[in-house]
Amino acid sequence: MPTITPFIPTAEEIAERERLRARSPFPAQGATHTQSTGVPAQVQAVPGQPPPRPPLAQFVLTAEQLAALVIPPRPALLDQWLCQGDLGYIYAPRGVGKTWMAMALPGAISCRRPLGLWAAAEPAESSSASSSSSDSSSLSDSPSGQEDPEAPPAPAPDHIPVLYIDGEMALEHTKYRARGLDLSKVCHLHHEHLFNQNGTCLNIGEVEDRQRITDLIIQQGYQVIILDNLSSLASGVDENKGMDYEPLSHWLLELRRRKITVIVVHHAGRNGMMRGHSKREDACSWIIELRDARLESDPGAKFVSHFAKPSRNTGDPMPDMLWHFTTDKTTGITDIQCELAQVTEYEQFIQHVMDGVTSQKDIAEMMDKNKGTVSKWARKALQDGRLSGGANKLLPPKASPSNVRGKTRVHASDDDFDDDEDDEG
Repeated sequence: MPTITPFIPTAEEIAERERLRARSPFPAQGATHTQSTGVPAQVQAVPGQPPPRPPLAQFVLTAEQLAALVIPPRPALLDQWLCQGDLGYIYAPRGVGKTWMAMALPGAISCRRPLGLWAAAEPAESSSASSSSSDSSSLSDSPSGQEDPEAPPAPAPDHIPVLYIDGEMALEHTKYRARGLDLSKVCHLHHEHLFNQNGTCLNIGEVEDRQRITDLIIQQGYQVIILDNLSSLASGVDENKGMDYEPLSHWLLELRRRKITVIVVHHAGRNGMMRGHSKREDACSWIIELRDARLESDPGAKFVSHFAKPSRNTGDPMPDMLWHFTTDKTTGITDIQCELAQVTEYEQFIQHVMDGVTSQKDIAEMMDKNKGTVSKWARKALQDGRLSGGANKLLPPKASPSNVRGKTRVHASDDDFDDDEDDEG
């Protein structure tokens, strides 16, 4: 049977709970009615146990109070699709370029610069003012009228604090890419450096390490964190069991409530969709799928970014984009080329099969198309030699013809490590 780890609050959390309870005009939960006035008396906290949570009555908003709330928009961190407090996922098969995209994003976010065709974040002055306005509004509109002592500080005028948590890539490769992508304002919590210095590692599957990361975020004021990647950082968590993911889900939601933006890097399964239980997708703001677009003659990493789950911040579908990351062997500087992807739905269908999706039913679900449309594409692709196999199991072509877009990928076991770092380009 799995071991159940009880929640153990930190000394700071206990002290804060006591402070809030002392200010509250309401009695603590579990109080007994001992006074003639009917007002329940306070119950002393049990030594060694966390204090009871305050009653919820003081936090209920009436319809009038809700209508009167002034809630400023969350600051945009990149273009309009990525905003403060977002929880998003980036996934792809191995070797496509997940880590290239995952490292390019914090470089653009931290320095408020554009990335490809995505516009830069709003100017620092406007962002700071918005954050300040948000803080004052939150204070005045709070039912308790108290400032949140754990609220993250406003971003610094010159940059947005970003923490990149790496659980897999070699430290030398991280250093190489960080220089090439100009991550001069990004901080790194790297598994290899942590082990070299302390002999320990990170596992967000354990409550202690989740709390350590939360404490670090609060203490240092990080506004954005990148978790690269879910498989290497969450050891012992069964991806296919929704209940195993519950503790991680609650932690990520807690960070979102603190207005911390979290970007999680993950793998695609053999069916081409994000690996593991779909429950993790419920609370996220957006999901980006990366599709391999590299030909054998192309250097570096080349892929198409596709919003598998459209961003809640825009309300409109975002266009697919073609990215090409190449690194100069002499200077080590990485060049990023980006353009709108000119890919038809039929070509997307072909690419899904090239990436290992063999079932027409799975492809229809991924592309949100009816089975008849996918069946027509399958017949045409089989007749033209673009694919092999049969209607029940679609396969890449036996001999790659010159008109096949992309390259045939050989999928390793789902238990293997990510090989993104092989595409140094």
